Formats: sequence, structure tokens, C-alpha cells
Amino acid sequence: MKNIFFAAAFLSAHFLMAQTYPPQANVAGTTAIPANSTLFKSWATGATVVRGLQQINGSQTAYASVGAPDSAIGAPNSSVVCLGDGGTAVLTFAKPITNDSGFDFAVFENGFMSNQTGKAFLELAFVEVSSDGINFFRFPSHNQYPADYVQNAPDAGGPGFATMDATYLNNFAGKYISGFGTPFDISDIPDNPLLNKSQITHVKIIDVVGSNVEGYRTFDSYGNVAIDPFPTPFASSGFDLNAVGVINEYTAVLATAENQKAPVKISLYPNPATDFIKINTDKEVLVKIYSITGALVKQAKTVDKTVNISELKTGNYIVQFETENGKQNLKLIVSK
Repeated sequence: MKNIFFAAAFLSAHFLMAQTYPPQANVAGTTAIPANSTLFKSWATGATVVRGLQQINGSQTAYASVGAPDSAIGAPNSSVVCLGDGGTAVLTFAKPITNDSGFDFAVFENGFMSNQTGKAFLELAFVEVSSDGINFFRFPSHNQYPADYVQNAPDAGGPGFATMDATYLNNFAGKYISGFGTPFDISDIPDNPLLNKSQITHVKIIDVVGSNVEGYRTFDSYGNVAIDPFPTPFASSGFDLNAVGVINEYTAVLATAENQKAPVKISLYPNPATDFIKINTDKEVLVKIYSITGALVKQAKTVDKTVNISELKTGNYIVQFETENGKQNLKLIVSK
């Protein structure tokens, strides 16, 4: 009894300092979206799954096996595909997802409420998006539970398990119970020249490993251990993906005689370059140069169609030009 008291006191003190995020489904202020909402324009049409082990820090060598990738295609139903510890699923769509007002898509899992605690048994996952199927960018996630929550939770709800309050979780798939999608706003991801937020073609779901064991931990965007306190060391291990629904769908706008402008043709030379690059265009342009990881390293307007790059180190870069017709990205090699 004393141990439970101290654990409860510790958790209460921790949460007094925590930021509160939207609560569980069916509670005032929630952002959970029902599966039958008219907000959904379409659903994932393709799924590629790489399974994880049933228990990544155990002696097992068996992988999660429940469900098939097709279970994640289309609207939510009773079928799921289980990813296993650290497993992944990549979803594709008939039309790209676009970054528009409000939430842009939602992920469905099969979490459920506990009659004991009034909270939910949740299995969590990180979410990433890509506009080319190669470069993926993760939503900034936040878990406010302490790393030892499962061991010390006074409301564990069963041996080895713990229920969770959605108000301490943000940008994790699986935050909401079955029948409700956890929504994501593409605006939450920092801008990057390798990500076209208006045409997201791939959504990746990565299981949060429910282990606080050295060498196997997964972390949120703040460096906190991303606890997943519903470990399932059997065939249905890991995140149970049910569906991904599209809210904001990309629609190409056909150009008309009134709004169509001739594209500005831009190229650069020399490439590889050492101290400067020349921009082959008919007017001065704004140039942004990014590292291959997406960090902005230089921004300048051309002078006599030239940009000094003498301060850049040897390596690969992305040069982005801004014109009245939009943006264009070109690869640059700097060689000293």
C-alpha cells in the first residue's frame, strides 16, 4: 500500500507540470474523429508491412503475425494488421494528401477502455510522411509519462500493463480507442525542401517499442522514453493498424489561359562548384541552400545571377529557387 501511495504522489507531482493535450474520445475537447465521419474523403489503397518481433527484448525469435497488410486498406473494420515491436507499415493512396486547413488525415487503432481505471489500454506508434516514398519526416511527438510508468503505475489494470490518459500524449497514432481516428496536421512538421506538403503520397506507421530496457527504448521528439505500456509478447504484438483516412485530398487545378504563366527555366553551373554558382535565368532570383538533412545553410538573392558559396563545406546540397511561378529544387555538389 505504501509503495502505491508513493508512486501515486510521484506521478501526481509529475503531471502537475505537464502540458495537457486533447482528451480521450467521447470527452469534451477531444480531437478523436469517428470512423463514420463525413470528413473522410478517401482511405489508404495500398499497404506494405515489415513485421517486428513479438518481444524485441526477450528470447523469442517469432515475429508478429496476426492480420494481413490488406487489413489496413479501406475504411476501418474489425480486421487489423499487427506490426510487432518496432514494425512498420507504409500506406499509399489513390490521390495524395494535402496540407490544408485543420487536420489532414487520421490513423485508426483498436485500443479500448478499462472498466477498472476509466482510462484506455493503448498501443502507440510514431507517424511519418513522404512526398516521394524515399524521404520520410516524423511528426513531433510528446509523451509526458515517466519512463518507469508501467512499473510504478497505481492504476496498472493488470500485471505488466497500464492504462493511459490521452491528455498526456500528442502526435502518437493509437492515442484514441477503437472506432476513432487520431488526426494529424501536416503543418506540425517543420518545412523541408525534400517534403512537398501539398502532395503527401506515403504515410509510415512505426510501432513504439513498449520497453524501458537499455538498447531497445524508443524516444519522443523531446528525448523522453516513448512508453507503450501494453506489451503483447504474442502473435498480435505491437501496434494494431486498422486504417488511415484522408481528410484533405490533393486536387490538381488545371491551368487556364487567364492563370497560366510560362515557367521560368532555371539551371545552375558549375556543378560541382567551389566558391560560387551562376544561375542561368533571365532575372535575379531568391536562392535558399539546404544541407542534405534539410537544414537551411544559406539564403541570398543573386547579384549578376551569381551566389557566393565559398563558406560552404564539401558535400551535397539542395538549392531552392523562388520565382513568381513557385519553387524549384536542384542538387548541388560542393567540392573544395
